[in-house]
Amino acid sequence: MQIVLVHGWGFSPEMWKPVQDRLGRPAITLDLGFFGPAKTGLPTGQPLLAVGHSLGLLWLLTHAGLPEGSIVMGINGFTRFSRADDFPVGVMPRVLDRMMKGLERDAAPVLRQFRANCGLSGQATEDFGMPETTRLLDGLSLLQKGDARAQRQRVHAALASRDDAIVSPAMTEASFPSERIGWLETGGHLLPLTHPDRCATFILEACEEFSADGR
Repeated sequence: MQIVLVHGWGFSPEMWKPVQDRLGRPAITLDLGFFGPAKTGLPTGQPLLAVGHSLGLLWLLTHAGLPEGSIVMGINGFTRFSRADDFPVGVMPRVLDRMMKGLERDAAPVLRQFRANCGLSGQATEDFGMPETTRLLDGLSLLQKGDARAQRQRVHAALASRDDAIVSPAMTEASFPSERIGWLETGGHLLPLTHPDRCATFILEACEEFSADGR
């Protein structure tokens, strides 16, 4: 089963490198194009094990045409992000509105603050190259309007952290069946960076499970 990794908002495929180094098998990383050309073409002809970090999971559930038999998993993910009358645990839409207005003025401060909110510091909040504002705005629009709760049963497993400052435990619990959530007590919103070993194990265990089923 081919592994496909999709990064979240404000990041690039580079965030998956620590996990890739530990997988011991090939993995394709898509690029949502926040800092350069988008590369979102999916392999065809075989089922995929598609893993989305944060926004990457919502993107997979709402945009990607996955081959039949594919498996979807999330890390720091969700099926809806923005608050609604029937989703009170979401983030207030005005927060995303404010980020959109900031991006239109100057993307750098918005990205810097978001990365700091994610738990990064120092140079890690600055290394974002040339932001592609249009695609960053598209990503925020998906966070504001995207809703994949009807597809929550498609998510085979979710790995989450109880101290995630971006995706609250309540949002995680409202997004997935409880028996499909694997919890870490600490690790924040960037588990592929803070806990790459655990993320790699999460992915490889699913590979083994579905290989045993003949997929």
